[in-house]
Amino acid sequence: MKKILIFLSFLAVTLSFNSCEKEKENVTIKATITPNVMDALSSETYVLALANKLDTFDIFEWAGVDYGFATGATYTVQMAKKSNKFAAPVTVLTVTNKLRAGITIGDINAMLLGILTPAVPDTVEFRVKTVINPGVAPVYSTINSAIITAYQTVFPPIYMTGAATGGWGWTLYQYKELRSPAPNVYETIANFISGETFRFFKQADWNPTSYNYPYFTGTVSPLFVNGLDGDSNFRFTGTTGYYKITVNMLAKTVAMEAVAEPKLFMTGAALGGWNWTTDFEQLVWKSNGIFQATTSFVVEAFRFFAQKDWGPTSYNYPYFAGGTISNKFVNANDGDSNFKFVGTPGTFTITVNMLDKIITMQ
Repeated sequence: MKKILIFLSFLAVTLSFNSCEKEKENVTIKATITPNVMDALSSETYVLALANKLDTFDIFEWAGVDYGFATGATYTVQMAKKSNKFAAPVTVLTVTNKLRAGITIGDINAMLLGILTPAVPDTVEFRVKTVINPGVAPVYSTINSAIITAYQTVFPPIYMTGAATGGWGWTLYQYKELRSPAPNVYETIANFISGETFRFFKQADWNPTSYNYPYFTGTVSPLFVNGLDGDSNFRFTGTTGYYKITVNMLAKTVAMEAVAEPKLFMTGAALGGWNWTTDFEQLVWKSNGIFQATTSFVVEAFRFFAQKDWGPTSYNYPYFAGGTISNKFVNANDGDSNFKFVGTPGTFTITVNMLDKIITMQ
């Protein structure tokens, strides 16, 4: 009886294995794969704008590739400047087992800036790369093209100089730089002196281009009047103090907003001790986001603070990651990742650029 049961069990396993073998199918890839078709874009011309960066640039659509059998696939939309002929294609997006996908204007503009000149229309080509297996050659779709104008995301600053903002001249930190957060808009924080004058300049020099009071035909803050001097400069009539000034060169407007004095402090054993009574330094505000102090350093740790107190805001070594830090400092790797001075003890002028995260020692 036992032998019969063993035989029946063996027979059942054998039949099951044979059944699985019969269910297997041998698939063969087609000898010739026809490129799939990428649908036409929704427009032949695109003029991108920063104001619309969150909007959809377009929805890319394409047909699947016929390999002779059903299979999953990874699709990559690629683009290239027409003159480049896809020698170095840019990956726009990648999806799996989908035949359509979109991208925002802001995202594709960032990619286009690597191949196009901002504000200059140029022809860009698009195609879809299909991959089913690393061992199978990619298939590239038909190509679509469009004339695209990318927008600029980094704008050169303008400048101002004059007795009202630090003196007439082009010595570093005497003149003030107004950075541009958006097209045609410039802003900075400066200490304005009541009754004194200044002027805007396109370059950090007297020539060739400057902008005086009459140039701004839009709304100008009532804190300014025409200086009625030989250059019709701006004359500041408000209370001496710190202000945020915003200039719109397109609308030709100048706005002013009173702000608190920008401050930056540092304390730590590198300066003599961790306290807010004797062993700290307040760095002098030199220009928007730039502070400076001259003091003695020893081989110890310290940290920057936005206020003369431990909280709420401080800036440690990792905060300046991505910027440039003097080689006289390293990460202290203590609980707060403070700065550690590792140079020869002595007196130094330290300059901290909070905008670009640059720290220099002289």
